[in-house]
Amino acid sequence: MAEYTIIGIGEILWDEFAGYKELGGAPSNFAFHAGQLGARGIIISRVGDDLKGNEIRTLLDKKKISYILPCDPDHPTGRVSVKTNEKGIPEYIIHEDSSWDFLSFDPSLALSARTADAVCFGTLAQRNPVSGKTIKKFIRATKKTCLKIFDINLRQDYYSKTMIFDLLSYADILKLNHEELIVISKMFLTRKEETACLEELISMFCLDMIVLTKGKNGSRIFVDKNNDSVYKPEAIEIIDSVGAGDSFTAVVALGLLNDFSLDRINKTANLVAAYVCSQKGATPVIPKEIIQSLN
Repeated sequence: MAEYTIIGIGEILWDEFAGYKELGGAPSNFAFHAGQLGARGIIISRVGDDLKGNEIRTLLDKKKISYILPCDPDHPTGRVSVKTNEKGIPEYIIHEDSSWDFLSFDPSLALSARTADAVCFGTLAQRNPVSGKTIKKFIRATKKTCLKIFDINLRQDYYSKTMIFDLLSYADILKLNHEELIVISKMFLTRKEETACLEELISMFCLDMIVLTKGKNGSRIFVDKNNDSVYKPEAIEIIDSVGAGDSFTAVVALGLLNDFSLDRINKTANLVAAYVCSQKGATPVIPKEIIQSLN
């Protein structure tokens, strides 16, 4: 399998639980998994001039994951506080004015954009206009053949109809889950049935493909009615689902770059995501035997 440059641009942060923390941020998880799976995965974000930022660099160096993480002297490294409410449901506080909110465009980003074979971006890093403009400038600077994957990742109230409409115009591929499809359908679509919704989105935004994940009900990779892969995996015990969707997207990017069939991509992506769900944290080490299924 050829080595491709696959970039996740946007937030990098620590998910802070009671007594421990895990590396997080959807675009960062995506690039992390792409790197594990055989690509040259690059995380592009921004960290603070603080201990938490140093810890991120140390961890990525240890895992041998490439990154561009300029140091912000004025804003702290990103954090998400995770607390469990009285019903046992986790609640998340995504701290604002974090270093990744202030990612700026510089020559290193311009060079990475020109060499990228795939780039993944989402909505959260658009909450601040500084990082939002940088990410869109980065996407515009990529080559024509670069896969532009919009993994929508709706979080709390950090999105709007206008923002999503704008970001879809930058995308070749839309990746979302079944709950996000409902939200998007209410925003833009006239039809309700799943296939009709996917067709309407592709037509409306000139997309090449939609990747739809549906939890225990599997996933769907849809181009049109003649190119439509549906896969439902066997049930597994879920330990932690955080990062599973990002690993799924990483497999999709690698599979498309290597001209794998949609069915092969779908099956392998489910295999990788299932393993991530069986482990604690968003970025567990993927076993070699699973990685070999991509080769």
